[in-house]
Amino acid sequence: MILYQEGATPAQHALAHEVLEILGVAYPGHPWAVRVYGNDSGGGVFITHLDFPGNWGMNCKGATYSSSAFKREVIIKAGEWLERAALKRGRYDDDQDHYYVEGVPLKDQHYKEKG
Repeated sequence: MILYQEGATPAQHALAHEVLEILGVAYPGHPWAVRVYGNDSGGGVFITHLDFPGNWGMNCKGATYSSSAFKREVIIKAGEWLERAALKRGRYDDDQDHYYVEGVPLKDQHYKEKG
């Protein structure tokens, strides 16, 4: 399983790690990448699934959250992404042949070849 975290400061890196831990519990086995950007007043968290092109993902814009509200937001956004990509919420199944992401033009869709 591949996981990736990125942040420009130690605090951002720690937040990225926290988000990966949340995702690992909620949706185990999925290859997630997390990037934390900006500052406390204007930053956010970008989460992507590494089986898809790098700019496809979900953004949690820089609102002030309690810890529990932030965790809930991350789980909801990631779950919505999985549903748009026709992937099951829960444990990752990397045997799926074909991905279609709702809202992405057909010419930009990503197909995974078996093998």
